[in-house]
Amino acid sequence: MMQQSPTFPFQPSAPGTLGVEMEWMTVDTASGAQVPAAPYVFEVTGDTPRIKPELFTSTVEINTGIHADTPACMDELAELYARVSDILQPRQTALFSSGTHPFSKWRDQTITENPRYYRLLERLQWMARRFNIFGVHVHIGMPDGDSCIRVMNHLLPVMPVFLALSANSPFWNGEDTGLAACRIKIFEGLSQGGMPFYFNDWRDFEHCAGRLLATGSIDSVRDIWWEMRPHPDFGTLEIRVADMPASRNDVAACVAYIRAEAMAALAGSVAEKRIHPSLIRENRWRACRYGMQTELIDPHTETTVPLLSWLSRRLETLATHGATTTDIHMVAEQLPAWQKNGDGASRQRRLMKQYRDFGRMIETMRQQDGWR
Repeated sequence: MMQQSPTFPFQPSAPGTLGVEMEWMTVDTASGAQVPAAPYVFEVTGDTPRIKPELFTSTVEINTGIHADTPACMDELAELYARVSDILQPRQTALFSSGTHPFSKWRDQTITENPRYYRLLERLQWMARRFNIFGVHVHIGMPDGDSCIRVMNHLLPVMPVFLALSANSPFWNGEDTGLAACRIKIFEGLSQGGMPFYFNDWRDFEHCAGRLLATGSIDSVRDIWWEMRPHPDFGTLEIRVADMPASRNDVAACVAYIRAEAMAALAGSVAEKRIHPSLIRENRWRACRYGMQTELIDPHTETTVPLLSWLSRRLETLATHGATTTDIHMVAEQLPAWQKNGDGASRQRRLMKQYRDFGRMIETMRQQDGWR
């Protein structure tokens, strides 16, 4: 007889509240190579939920508190960045933002001493060792589990747009992959990686997560690494598909757009239908390959359209269906720069063509990232 699935209580949050996690690399300021500087940062900061370790000792994760709007969240991210940068500067190390490191190799990275990471390595083996990848995670507050699932279903068709706007990982182990966002191809190799699924309601999700737990496929809900997932302990929907964007302005616009879509979904004023996963997967591939230069398949008309043109029209819809004026403005304000300069991957390739040297490329990227 099949056992009853366990429940995963959803801790309610104020709808539309916002928190952001960013995975920063620590690099040598002279060569641009990854260096294991994170343990020193934690010696200085101590145990704090705002500045945390990750799988490798060359990664520092910064996490905001809970905010009511995107500008306040961005202000805290800037403050945290400055705090960590000040700690690293005397050691000739710095923070660097990219979905992958352009030339440092995953084999050379050392593991953070943490029992959970050791368990992950034992279970995932080669897949975990290759996790030298970096993203930005956006948490949106949800009032209950059913609302969280409804919003996740709503966001599935536009999830590839989140990836395209953040695309910033063209290089892997010193090679140009030909992709705008190769990070996602590493991440999807996990048994619980890749796209999430449509669910009917929270009970449907509980059944799925309970089955994975009962069969030893995961140790907790935290081991579900979909590119978008409910986070019942925080009471949020967590959007995890995005690369670490190239600049502060890119981060602000990406976060604002994600929140705008979520707010419209929470309002329930934009009628959406379930889009066949095959179309979402194709758009996800196009975003991975071409970034914001892609021709998107419009989920509703099934015709192709330049992604930034589609986004411009989408903002007009969201502006009258629950998104805040501030979020819409933050995205619209960045559109001309995106139209002129493209995504982070395009900028990396232009710098590499100019310098023919990864070190100089990374130095220029840091100078232009806008966080100082």
